[in-house]
Amino acid sequence: MPALSVILTVSSTQFSLRDFVPLQRVVQPVLTAMVLNFLVLGTVILLLARWLAPTNDLWIGCVLLASSPPGVAIIPLTQVLRGDTRLSMQGTFGAYFVCLLLTPALVYLLTGDPTVSPTSLFRTILLLVLVPFAFAQLINASPLKPQVARWRGQVINWGFFVVIFTVVGVNSAVFTSQPRVLAALSVPAVASSFGIALMVNLVGKRLGVPHATRMSWMLMSSIKTSAFAAAIGLSMYGQEASIPGAVFSAWYALYFIYLGIVGGKPGRRPNS
Repeated sequence: MPALSVILTVSSTQFSLRDFVPLQRVVQPVLTAMVLNFLVLGTVILLLARWLAPTNDLWIGCVLLASSPPGVAIIPLTQVLRGDTRLSMQGTFGAYFVCLLLTPALVYLLTGDPTVSPTSLFRTILLLVLVPFAFAQLINASPLKPQVARWRGQVINWGFFVVIFTVVGVNSAVFTSQPRVLAALSVPAVASSFGIALMVNLVGKRLGVPHATRMSWMLMSSIKTSAFAAAIGLSMYGQEASIPGAVFSAWYALYFIYLGIVGGKPGRRPNS
């Protein structure tokens, strides 16, 4: 959880309150992110998990995934794929603030688990969203801003390494000796990343959506903060509830590598 707080603090230094003023400017990007990341992506994860997740704790982990905010990787990947940076930035971080109330409500409604109250989950998300954003604004107003900007990428990468290494390490048996569980969780992981991205891109092209907008839509509809779900699952529900976040994180690594390779090819737009 501390590593995740550091990631979100450093990530938030890219933004200031001015990026969300006036509020009318961010309504459309936030609504777009909510529809794509929660209604589309979250529904696909939940439907496949309801069908495939063999235990209640794994189902809780999938609910945490479906209810978690959009992945912070959306923003750098938008730049790699020449997407609409403003749409991705405002939509992603606007959705983080909506998640303060939405995530605890969804988790409680979908699991009915009284073990962790919505109030407890709200406090945890408050510490992971609002507090990092406040610290980020203090950093931006201090002499540390240039140094943090210089090392932002490395800090985020190492922070994700700590989180993912922890949850994958704790659940290493799933990757080495539980192929059925791994396969059951890999289906929603692949379908909700590679599969949705392909579908959104193809539909967008058919509708004549500009490339930049299409790339932002594709990313916002296919990436969750799996480390967020894994960390909350491990700390608040138990080891098994963190397994879906660990499996999704492993597949996201391959997905990000694929997007980076395709987006980095000179003179070529991904699937354009």
